Amino acid sequence: METTSASKRTRTISAIAYLTTLALIQFFVIGDGFPINEKLLWFANGAASLILGSRLLNPHFVPPADAATNSFVAGGTLVAALAANPDIFSDLILIWSMLALSALCFFASISVIILREPRGIENRKWIQALEKGVKAFGAPKTVFTFVILILAWVFHRDSATELISILASWTLIVALNPIEAVVSFASWTIDRSDRRDTTIIGAVAAHQSPGLVLIRQNDEVRYKAGTLMALSDDQGPTTLGVALNYVGRDDGILLRALSLPIPPALKSRADEAAVGSAAASLLLVDEDEEREVKVLERISSLCGIVDSDSDLEFIEIEVINDQGLAEGRLVDVKLRGEDVIYQIISGVTREDAVQQKNKYGYVRAKARKIGTWDDAARKFQPTEWLPRINAPVFLKTTDEFIHNVDAIGHFPGTDYQVSMDVSDAVTHNTAILGILGIGKSYLSIELVERMISQGIKVICLDLTDQYATELNDFVDQDYQNAVNQALSSAAQGRPAVIGKDEGGSVGTFNAAVIKAVSEFLNPETRQTILIFNPAEFRVSQQTTNKFKENDPAGFRDLTPCEITALFSSAALKASQELGMTDTARTCLVYEEAHSLVPEWNSVANDGDKNATAASARAILQGRKFGLGCLLVTQRTANVTKTILNQCNTIFAMRTFDDTGKDFLGNYIGSEYARILPTLKERHAVFFGKASSCDDPVLIRLNDRDKFIEAFRPKREQDD
Repeated sequence: METTSASKRTRTISAIAYLTTLALIQFFVIGDGFPINEKLLWFANGAASLILGSRLLNPHFVPPADAATNSFVAGGTLVAALAANPDIFSDLILIWSMLALSALCFFASISVIILREPRGIENRKWIQALEKGVKAFGAPKTVFTFVILILAWVFHRDSATELISILASWTLIVALNPIEAVVSFASWTIDRSDRRDTTIIGAVAAHQSPGLVLIRQNDEVRYKAGTLMALSDDQGPTTLGVALNYVGRDDGILLRALSLPIPPALKSRADEAAVGSAAASLLLVDEDEEREVKVLERISSLCGIVDSDSDLEFIEIEVINDQGLAEGRLVDVKLRGEDVIYQIISGVTREDAVQQKNKYGYVRAKARKIGTWDDAARKFQPTEWLPRINAPVFLKTTDEFIHNVDAIGHFPGTDYQVSMDVSDAVTHNTAILGILGIGKSYLSIELVERMISQGIKVICLDLTDQYATELNDFVDQDYQNAVNQALSSAAQGRPAVIGKDEGGSVGTFNAAVIKAVSEFLNPETRQTILIFNPAEFRVSQQTTNKFKENDPAGFRDLTPCEITALFSSAALKASQELGMTDTARTCLVYEEAHSLVPEWNSVANDGDKNATAASARAILQGRKFGLGCLLVTQRTANVTKTILNQCNTIFAMRTFDDTGKDFLGNYIGSEYARILPTLKERHAVFFGKASSCDDPVLIRLNDRDKFIEAFRPKREQDD
């Protein structure tokens, strides 16, 4: 397609060529020079006006003002013809008739100019009809054609040579346009000779709207992802192609490419490269021009395109490059101009037929929407809607991870970090679930440190003794030893009484627990953590009545589950005495919770059932008083669901048992639950009120040593 300047140049050259040709015909054929008589009228007024009007002044459309001008010039030519005194009456009738039509067109054009509405659309039908009429008759090719034909008939019919010359000239000017064709072809030839040699990649075999094309290659050359090409199209403008991948073969190798609007800086280069119709040609650009194609800045991280069956929550991705892809990795895609982050949670293989038995196999990944990253708030914000199909999908990566002391973890392979509200984690309860040796205890110990730093007092009930070692820096050993001594002393002995319910050391021990917990939770007590192993206390309970003084009485030791209930009830009582609050004050840590608060069908005796119910009651009633729990277990199925269902925040780590996966599926969704058996060490699916993300996310938890290195100096500085 010619540009505006090239079109004007062609019309100007053709007008000069036509005038020169007509001048030569006038000089050598018609008038033996340029005599001032009727022989010159056809050239001086008719032919010249026709050429100048149709080539330069009104090449495309004729406004009413130009129609009036053309009619006036035509009328002037006819008046000059009358001045030549034609002898034949019929000639006078022709001239006068055309003069009358010219005058009518002139006055009609003036009327349209005066009466037509200056703004908006003219609605009067008669004005519209009149305007169309004057534009049609006042066009140079119309009005001056009549003038030339009349002048040729009146003044040149006696000479066959003159008449044929004039009629041939009119045919060339009005109908054939040979000079324009020659000039246009010459310009095209010169333009092509100045261009670079163009490499044709192949023909456009199919359009996969929106934004994709399939190219059937002419050769066996393999073009890498990001190769630029010009895509010519008979049905629209030339577009920019960016090679993606090969998708099989039919009658040739099929190359798939993105189809994008051409950046203004590459417009002339693309026009040069575009050849033929529905063809893809190689587009060679320099570094500055390449930077104009934004998608090339991230072509190395392009991992796929949005596939069908995507919805508001998940997108399906046809994987193009799987380097670096894995469960939990983040990808981003443009949605209304923003980079929306998704997390890959699964993948399947797919196969599509290309032609006959030719097939194209690929991997289809599924990713869940996370949101858009708010750098100021350091969290993800929810995003509405879904990206268009075939939109490019890019893998998020980072060269260097910088630990943030407020982050509980980060998305694998990126610097996007996830934090948590420690107070909400306590008041609305938190559970850490996963198999043995996967990092549960280190995570819970980190959470305990965060609680302590925010002034939340912690009572750890730990059967493993790991907390005493890892949290030794936070434990006041003198205070801890004094409490342990008081509780151990209260637990000693097996006093027997007549009624079994009052026998044993359980009453004395319970009173000591209530006193110790109440003093510990007193705001004036500066100590922030107490750690107990319920299995180390030998607390006796009388099991039979003693009717006579010398009668023997039966005793048993309380189980860890029952001792846990005493601590839980004491914590609730002390918290209630402190009054209601909206923020966390106390956290009970149940390490190996399946042994401390077991499910009803996992207990060894009825005492454990009652004890678990007491602990559950403390957790259910404690939130209003700032009391909550951190539950840690490797056996989800064996923990009381009464407490587990109250855990509003979940860290789901590697889990194999179906009961655990089914339970967690209700929290984190079936998609995340399915990947739990394959989670790596120190990875977890994190979800709940305490999370900085609104939806479940798979994160890489902090390494213990790096957490200590970053967190403890900051805590000491804050203190």
